[in-house]
Amino acid sequence: MVDWFRRRKPGPSDEVGRPAHPEAETAEELVDRTPKEPEPADGFSEAGIREALRDVRDPEIGRDLVSLNMIQGIEIQGSNVTVGVSLTTAGCPLKHRITTDIRDRLMMIEGVAGVEVDFGVMTDEDRQNLLTSLHGGPSELAPAFRDESKTRIIAVVSGKGGVGKSTVAVNLAAALDRAGHSVEILDADVYGSSIPVMLGSLGKPNVVEGVIFPIESPQGLKFISMGNFVNEGQAIIWRAPIVNKALTQLMRDVYWDEPDFIIVDMPPGTGDVALTVAQMIPKAEALVVTTPQADAARVAVKAGKMAVQAHLKVAGVVENMGYAECPDCGKELRIFGGDGGDRVAGELGSQVMGRIPILPDATGEPGRSLFDIDSAPARAFDEIAASLAATKVRKRIKVV
Repeated sequence: MVDWFRRRKPGPSDEVGRPAHPEAETAEELVDRTPKEPEPADGFSEAGIREALRDVRDPEIGRDLVSLNMIQGIEIQGSNVTVGVSLTTAGCPLKHRITTDIRDRLMMIEGVAGVEVDFGVMTDEDRQNLLTSLHGGPSELAPAFRDESKTRIIAVVSGKGGVGKSTVAVNLAAALDRAGHSVEILDADVYGSSIPVMLGSLGKPNVVEGVIFPIESPQGLKFISMGNFVNEGQAIIWRAPIVNKALTQLMRDVYWDEPDFIIVDMPPGTGDVALTVAQMIPKAEALVVTTPQADAARVAVKAGKMAVQAHLKVAGVVENMGYAECPDCGKELRIFGGDGGDRVAGELGSQVMGRIPILPDATGEPGRSLFDIDSAPARAFDEIAASLAATKVRKRIKVV
């Protein structure tokens, strides 16, 4: 296999790189030095292969290998192609996926019979240049959270725990993903981090030179959570200043690839974390989650008004566990009674974006928190996602 990361031994040549025996060249060869036509963009040539590799993305960074300067060499021998790829770290956990993606793409080119991938590691300087270009300085807020970014930040809030806020967060992200939007999840519920278990991804994130790369779940959703930095079942016993510092680091040190949406799973209530998010991300929009009961609606209104007082916009209200469907007659059964969603929306001058039915067979097992795409809850989330994506401007309400 070709080693792209050591200087290859040169052949016999003179000082300017010409063959050592120019007399061996024929007159015809000497004449045939006119510039050639550009090679086809997707043909069996070095230029064509390099162009095809623009379709292959680094799984963690989310950008193509060519623009990231990770392609270090291409060699064609007959019908076989060898590609040199320079990784940020030798222990990159996604080598196999990169290899598969490169092979799958290049095998689509007519004439390619075999593909080999040769991995090396970036120099310290190249790695630092790459990370700086992606993330900026270490003290800067990640580009996705800045006001000028196209990324919309949706903070999923609730007045109390147990209303299904995290379930709403992950299923909304899945619905936006199904609709073709790029989406990532920030689990800001530091004390009760549940996103890793819900998505079935308990591993540690990859960290390169202080930059943390989000984890990709088996469902294809990228997220980051404090739950991935501690052992499963370990309690996080931190005072508020430490929690705020940890959350700040997640918004500064994580590589967020400026997706269309970042869904932030907020802690319940009106504590310090909510204020930290509001201060650091003033463009964030609050999506208020409640259940039909009057008490849940009452505290959800408080959470919504706190968001407004912190200068966040209210995107809308989601009523979770709004009803159950009778298995015999198909009618909606309001098993919790109440009209919590309408009450909250009325108090906040907003709208109910959707009512999520409760399913009697919902397991809640690790990695099984996403509803089946043909289920009634998934269809409700698809409608919420469509409404959210279609709404560009939201007005702030006046709190009296």
